[in-house]
Formats: sequence, C-alpha cells, structure tokens
Amino acid sequence: MPQITIPPIPAGELFGLLLHLPLFSLVVAAVIAAAVLVIRRSRASGVDRRRERSADPATALRYRPEHLALAVGAILVIAAFATENIVRGYLLRLANVVEWWQYATPVFAALVVVAAAFVLIVARKRTPEQPAPSNVRRTWATFGPRAGIAGALLALLALVTTTIAAGLASSPDADGRWIHLVLTAPNATIDDVRPWFYGWAFGVPVLVCTAALVLATWLTLRSNAARPFLRPDTIAAETIARAEVANGTVSVAAAGMLLALGGAWRFIARSGSIGSLEIEGVSGSFDITWRYAEFAVVGGWLAPAVEVVAFVLLLLVASRLRRRPAGTAAISRPSSPTHETASAR
Repeated sequence: MPQITIPPIPAGELFGLLLHLPLFSLVVAAVIAAAVLVIRRSRASGVDRRRERSADPATALRYRPEHLALAVGAILVIAAFATENIVRGYLLRLANVVEWWQYATPVFAALVVVAAAFVLIVARKRTPEQPAPSNVRRTWATFGPRAGIAGALLALLALVTTTIAAGLASSPDADGRWIHLVLTAPNATIDDVRPWFYGWAFGVPVLVCTAALVLATWLTLRSNAARPFLRPDTIAAETIARAEVANGTVSVAAAGMLLALGGAWRFIARSGSIGSLEIEGVSGSFDITWRYAEFAVVGGWLAPAVEVVAFVLLLLVASRLRRRPAGTAAISRPSSPTHETASAR
C-alpha cells in the first residue's frame, strides 16, 4: 500500500499562513491578555490591596451591573465575530453575494453592548442620599481613560479614512453594486481586471454602524459622568468605579472598530496587491498596476496586529467577570473568634 507523505512546512511559512486566519489572532491575543493579567497581579502594590479592603461594599455593588454588562458584552462581541467568521467562511457557500455584514458585525455587536450599558446607567440613576457639592465640571471625558479615548479616536479615524478612500477607489458592477477595483495592464491590450474590493457596498453599512457606535459611546460616557454621587464620603470610591465603566465602554467600542478595520485591510490587501496576471492560452504574464498597491500590502501585514489589539482589549474587559467587587469580601467573610470575643466583652 503506497504511503502518502506530506512535506513539512517551514515554521516561518506556517506562521505566515496562520496570520491570514482572523481567529488565529484571537489565540495570540489570549496569550498576551493572560500575560498582562499575571503581570498586573504580580505588580499589585500594598496600597492597592489596602484600598480594596477599605472600599465601601455598597458603592462597589452599585456599579457592579454596569461592570458585568460590559464584561459579558465583551465576550459576546468575540462570540459574534467568531460565529460569523466560521459560519460564513466554512459552512456557507455564497456566490455573487455582497457579504457586507462581515465587516459591520463587530461594530454592530460593540454598539449593542455599549447601548446596553447606557440603558443600565440611565435606568438605575438614583437620587443622592446626601448632596455632594463639587467645583469640578464633569464632561463625557472626565473619567477617561485618556489614553484609551485617544486610541479609540485613532481607530475611528483609521476606519473612516480607509472606508471612504476604498469607496472612492471602487467601481460599480453591471448591477450597480460598488464592489470592484479596476486594475489595468498598461503594456498589454487586454481588458481591465476587476477583482472584488472593499467598495461602497461594503463600506456604507460599516460607516452607519460606526456613526451609531460613536453616538452611543458618547452618550454612555456622558451619562456615566453626569449622574450624581451618593454622598460626599463615597466620591473617591465612585470615581474608581466610574473610571472602570468608562474604560470598559471605550475598550469595547475601540475593539469593535479595530476588528472591522482589520477585516477591511485584509480585503484591500487581497485585491489591491495583485501584481501580475497570467491568461490561459497566452504565454507570459502581464503586470497589473494600482497606485496604492504598496499601502494595500502594508495594510495586509498590519491587519493581524490590529485584530490582536482588539481581542486583547475585549479579553481584558471580560476578565472582570472573575474580579470580586472591592470591599465585598468583608460581607461574606465570617468574623474571627478574636473579634467575636472582643465584641462579647
């Protein structure tokens, strides 16, 4: 019986092939997120632990629903992205279908999560037990995170710029769908090559979902900052809790846009980096030119890195599910015999 031998694939080539799989970025991100959590725990100072022990349990529990909603929502964004990728890529056989939802799904999923956090904040707004005067005017950016907001704005700028630029470079097909990129062979008398491209048919749904996500994020951050503090003595603890809500909101929104951006860059790289064409029955190959081919290649290489960053953000937000609210341990911890004896005396 003849034996079939499969030649070994070099490690570098295998890694390059895996980078073309979006879900491989999730595996890499899981390793990085685990390392980040371990480093955070090892670097936790005594000041941080004392702050957790002295935190007000009622204050921590007040903000727990928002924290849980964002943590569960981060998992749902990952699940939605992975499910769409598996179903569309491996289970369905779609032909001549504009799969615009492939790029709009992560943005829409992030929109749903952020909107749910906004509804929780608005629905659970409470009247302060004791007015806490403050001379600081709170805005949507009061509780930050400053670096996270800057990163989310960069992701927004990159996604919108990429989508508009690709839409302007696209061309319609016979049915009027803007899904083609026209590539020419200047030194040959052949028809233009029209591969599928990230045109307006794909980009418009992404822009609509992105605009809604930006609005929902701004409303959530604004509502989170504007609600009154319970009492003057809870301002410090509530500030920490609200900062976590803001951080989770910005992280989920930025991750949704980065996942869409990574998918768009992959699509543009597949179509825009074509350099030569071979025609059956014709000897030789023809050079294909596109003025932005270099950017398409760079985008293809950066796409996995962008996806890894997005998944790391989502996994760090999801890790809050395992975190016990600061100060609540004192509620469930039984009193020691020494304390009981002292109280009896």
